Formats: sequence, structure tokens, C-alpha cells
Amino acid sequence: MRIADLPWYDLPELVDATDSWWCGIAGHLRRLGVDRVPDALCREGSHVDRWRHPDLLLSQACGYDVLYDSADDIVPVATPCYTAEGCEGPRYRSIVVVRSDHRAQTLADLRGARAAVNEAASHSGTNALRSVVAPLSRDGAFFGEVLVTGAHTDSIAAVHAGRADVACIDAVVLALLRRARPAAVRGLRPVMCTATALAPPYVLSARAPAALRQVVQEALRDAARDPKLATARRALLLDAFTFLPPASYAELEAFEEPAFEAGYFELPAPARSPLSRLRRPGGERRACCG
Repeated sequence: MRIADLPWYDLPELVDATDSWWCGIAGHLRRLGVDRVPDALCREGSHVDRWRHPDLLLSQACGYDVLYDSADDIVPVATPCYTAEGCEGPRYRSIVVVRSDHRAQTLADLRGARAAVNEAASHSGTNALRSVVAPLSRDGAFFGEVLVTGAHTDSIAAVHAGRADVACIDAVVLALLRRARPAAVRGLRPVMCTATALAPPYVLSARAPAALRQVVQEALRDAARDPKLATARRALLLDAFTFLPPASYAELEAFEEPAFEAGYFELPAPARSPLSRLRRPGGERRACCG
């Protein structure tokens, strides 16, 4: 049996909707002749381990993952279009948030603050934040401390708890939380929005033959139009898919340019990104990410 997972926006409150969405996709895959389609999504282990599975049929990843660290394992097959505020067709953005009672009114007011980022390989939580902070940096630094939390929801919790002052959150995550878990975003306010980027792609194994990729795209196109799946799509804020060349995600490299220009390297970067290999004058890496 092949495996599939859809981990990106799989909040506990949305498990039923995600499972219904997968069952619909699976039905379209079977109708198109795909064999060994799993009945249920795999949620065991880490999503990175699942991406390395030789029989991965479908998953979702950050565009930063397919650009760098997981480029050998997964390939984009479709870009979802979300209806969340801040999304435009196949593009999404991030929102820089603070507690409602924080003094900061602009990004510059956050100099020396404590930042929470979800992980190094996140465009929405780290790469997008780096692009707007780097021009404001001085001597390679802007924040007083950087906390790596592991998830957008954990970054939000860190801001609420006072362990961090600011976080950069995927607009889709914020919109889903407003619906499914409103208390999680109550007491937060936006400071600014980042530029848009291609939304986290649906992916399959890089080992998959081109013919299978085409069939998966057809199944996703059909699922996005299937009236029986409208309830699941609405719950997940999904509208449609756009089918772009995998190389389109190279646009995320442009978000790194301000860091190169400013010599700003305090936020974590994917292992394969040139940013992760750059050092401060004197040869020592900044050790501020914990």
C-alpha cells in the first residue's frame, strides 16, 4: 500500500474535514486507475520521514522544503488556492503579530524583541520574516532573542505566554484558527503583512513517474470541482488548484536576498540554503536560535 498525508493545516479540530477531503481525493485517484491508494492518511512519525517513503503518493509541504532540504525526496504537483484573508489565487502571505498590549506599532519598534519562529525550513514563519527584518538589522542582528518553537501554533502560544514578543504566522493558519480555535488568536494584533509567495504545494515522491504526476493532478482538479467535497473544502478554506512547473518555487530564493545584502543571518535557515553556511566576520556563526 502507498502512503499519503496532508499535514500542513491538519489542526485537531479539522481532522474530520481533512480525512473527508482525502477520501474524496482517493476516490478520484482510484477512478483514474491508480492502484494501492490508501484508505486513510498516515499521521505516524514525522512528515519529513513520510516524505522519504518510497511509496509516498501525496502530501503537502512548504515551498522552502521543496526548494532546499527535501528537494531530493518530494516534488510539487499542485499549488492550492486558499480563500483565507491575505491569499490571492495560488499565493499566500504571512502576518507579523504581537500581543494586543505590546507597544510596537511598526516593525522597527520590534528591535531587540524576542521572536518566535516555527522552524528553519518554513517560508511563512522564518524566510518571510527574514525578508522584512533584514533591511532593519544592524551589525547582522535585529532581535534580542530568537526562539524556535516547532509549529505556528506553538509560536502563537509563546507570544501569548510572554516567552516571545513577535511571531510571523501563515495567513491560512490564522484564518483556520479564527474559525476552529478563536481563543488561540484572541489578544493578538497584526503589525504588518509580508509579500505574497506561492502557497505550500501538494507534493508526491520525487521517484514517482511523470505519468503518475499527471494522474494525481487530474484527480486533484476533479476533487476541487466535486460538489460532494464542498463541505470539506470550505472547512479547509480550499478553493482550487493551480498547476505550475516545480521550478516556480525557486522564487522563494528572492526572499533571502535582503539578508545577503544586509549581512543578516540571525534567523535559522534550511541546511542546504546558502544562508546556513554563511558566517559573521571572524568566522563565528551567530548562536541566537537555541
